[in-house]
Amino acid sequence: MNKKKILKAVIAALEVELRRQLKGQATAAEGATHAEAKAETKWDTCGLEQSYLARGLAKQFEALALKVEELRGFAPPDFAGKSIGVGALIETEMNGYADTFFLLEGGGGTEVEVEGRAITVITPESPVGAALLGKNEGERYSFRAGTDGRVTRVE
Repeated sequence: MNKKKILKAVIAALEVELRRQLKGQATAAEGATHAEAKAETKWDTCGLEQSYLARGLAKQFEALALKVEELRGFAPPDFAGKSIGVGALIETEMNGYADTFFLLEGGGGTEVEVEGRAITVITPESPVGAALLGKNEGERYSFRAGTDGRVTRVE
């Protein structure tokens, strides 16, 4: 599969998520400063809670925006015949099911469909990503008690 095409689809999906986060942050910020959010008693914390939410969403947006910028400049290397590392496209078999993972530094959990195949982005910090890191084609891996699989292909 063409990893550049997959990366492009991942970036597009993350850009949609960025727009969603930006809209949510704007809504929370507006709620924090709205006239009805003004505290009427010392126990009324609606406006304060909205401001905390807005700040948290802004931090998430900033972190994701940074990862998207990093991914835009990333050229995934070829991992054929090599141990799994960041940029590897990995096909696995686990409990009779086939999965395709794309190991990247950001965007974990993002799912895209390219050329009719579902691909899930994992990060080295994720349980599956940590279990696959350094493995080779044909090797077994496990990431939870009783959950194991086999690497069937690495690109």
